[in-house]
Amino acid sequence: MVPHSYMLDPELETMPRDRLRELQNQRLRNVARRCYEKMEMYREKFKQAGISPEDIRTVDDLHKIPFTTKDDLRARYPMNGLLAVPREQVARVHMTTGTTGKPTVSPLTKDDIYREEVVLAKCGAALGIGPGDTVQMMFGYGLFAGSILLQPALERILGASIIPVGAGVPSTTQLDIMRDFQPKVACATPSFFLHIIEVAKEKGIALDRLGIRGIITGAEASSEATRFKISTAFGATAYMDIYGLCELGPHFCVECQEHMGMHFCEEAFIPEIIDPETGTSLGPGKTGMLVVTCLMKEAMPILRYQTKDITVMDDKPCPCGRTHIRMQRPTGRTDDMIKVKGVNIFPSQIEGIIRNIDQVKDSEFQILVDRSEKAVDMLTVKIEAKESSRELQQKLKGEFQRVFLGSNFNVELVELGSLPRFTHKAKRLIDTRKL
Repeated sequence: MVPHSYMLDPELETMPRDRLRELQNQRLRNVARRCYEKMEMYREKFKQAGISPEDIRTVDDLHKIPFTTKDDLRARYPMNGLLAVPREQVARVHMTTGTTGKPTVSPLTKDDIYREEVVLAKCGAALGIGPGDTVQMMFGYGLFAGSILLQPALERILGASIIPVGAGVPSTTQLDIMRDFQPKVACATPSFFLHIIEVAKEKGIALDRLGIRGIITGAEASSEATRFKISTAFGATAYMDIYGLCELGPHFCVECQEHMGMHFCEEAFIPEIIDPETGTSLGPGKTGMLVVTCLMKEAMPILRYQTKDITVMDDKPCPCGRTHIRMQRPTGRTDDMIKVKGVNIFPSQIEGIIRNIDQVKDSEFQILVDRSEKAVDMLTVKIEAKESSRELQQKLKGEFQRVFLGSNFNVELVELGSLPRFTHKAKRLIDTRKL
């Protein structure tokens, strides 16, 4: 069937904006009261801000509610004062890996799980997945809320056939399965797809002859150049992104066939864009940090959560007919942003430059930031290259300095295969400065 896109719930997905706002207002009033009455964290936040649930009547009142941060959740690990339902109603617990501190926890009721599956099924419908389509699942299974939620969405709701390979299986085995079972759709992080492409090239395997016609990615930021590279390598005629955070749901944004951004599921979440420095709300078309409010999550609703992701909203009508606001693919995170000599740099921007230079467009890279004894910041980009030359090195350095005016770049070309590979979220930034 892929790629014959369709809508899972046309009435909801094309709901007029005024009706959608009425629905949001009603659900916001309900969730604000429930958070205050059931969750110690929000009772304290509301009292400190001098507000009560009665002060929150419409979406225009959102600014009165204090932000919620990852540190707020970590301070109450695992779920101290965070549950809005009795503990026995928690059907599942997801959590982050905790690689940058204590993990954050996302408890879900049975209804929370089903709503999440419906969100992900919307992505599958936009891709065109239906009965008779086989999907190779290469997101991880486990604490990470990837395959374990996407699989039933595509399997039970859309009727697809799933090959639950996961992310821990060697790439050569993944390729064997693709060759033997001819799945129509493959799902993984962009980093894992790039790794698969590299292994296939080494093995002399033509990915575009394996029959994959649809790609679903998520879990990390990537550039448009990376999307093009993956689509081209597989000969895939459809490519969809999903976006979310473990703490919030965890998925709430899905791409449509127009590839003009990811539609927010606004019946269940309210997005805002704020200035990350001042906290001031910004309108559509302005780049800033994404803040999200849960409207329907039962176990642990979160109000005005600072995602740290940098993006922009687009409220213009989408040709697909969906009326829900669109979010552009995040360009980076405020906590991943590098500031070198006053210039803000995101790893995804560096990736975009590399992917557009023929000699290294398929290469792995690493970003190193250090500070000299004279307090001078230096950014070094290590890039694998088949043939190292001063001309290529200068070309790359010139492109970086053209895009990031005033920055201080070094470019180091290294041997193929010498940099780390990733089967889950890529970690290409190493900052050794003591800031």
